[in-house]
Amino acid sequence: MLHTAWKGKISFGLIDIPIKLHGAIEEKDVKLRTLHSVCHTPIHQEKHCQTCGREVESDELVKGYETATGQFVVLSQQEIDSVKEPFAANKAVELLHFVSLDDIDPLFFDKPYYISPGETSLKAYYTLLNALEITNKVGIANVFLYSKQQMAIIRSVGGSLVLHTMHFEEELRSVTDVPNLSSTSSINESDIQVTVELIDKLSTSFNPSIYNNNYRDALQNVIQQKINQGEVTKGSGSEERDIRHLMEMLKVSIDPSTLHPTKSTAEKKTSSLKKKA
Repeated sequence: MLHTAWKGKISFGLIDIPIKLHGAIEEKDVKLRTLHSVCHTPIHQEKHCQTCGREVESDELVKGYETATGQFVVLSQQEIDSVKEPFAANKAVELLHFVSLDDIDPLFFDKPYYISPGETSLKAYYTLLNALEITNKVGIANVFLYSKQQMAIIRSVGGSLVLHTMHFEEELRSVTDVPNLSSTSSINESDIQVTVELIDKLSTSFNPSIYNNNYRDALQNVIQQKINQGEVTKGSGSEERDIRHLMEMLKVSIDPSTLHPTKSTAEKKTSSLKKKA
């Protein structure tokens, strides 16, 4: 069962379709943590202020926008929320237009999400799904997702509606900024013909199952070999101390007498300490 990432509705015309979004991507990268080479303790990021020369607590942090001159415009959380709330409150994927998928450059695509229907919206859900298949169109939409407004498309894929978040046009860098491109480069026609023939020879239908992440597999093999050979270590830093501290606090909670010791208890402890001394 896929985890629900977002709840809302698809809206177009006079139709509202209650839906849920589910992440379509599961990251398979090998996750490596940064350790201290001496004791193999995981390194944690600290919030440190260079000016004050100390670590900063979470309640001391504010958001700021850096201007072109290196100055900052400080925004309170209340100011940010006052702008965000009207957008975040609108739990709708608003379909604006319908276009051909071939008209959209893949540069615009970001993340895909499966769309599941609400229990009361099955008929409307499948009506839209089949209509998109018949017309061979995708819906262009606006949605406020994960604290940002995003452009998206809705399309039919394998019997399910899928939402792809997209980049706005102003977010894409211009191809004219790519270095060393030249329209005046000399082109050898015979070289082009050989390249075309090679492309034709290697052309086939797209089958994603034949492509593998060989680097990830090789790295996992190295890790598994080390595990099989017993080459594992346990960090002895703050995480262990935090666990020990937690256990001590739990013991204190179970034994109330350790929180408020009586006079006789305190005297016994003092006497015991003197004897040890």
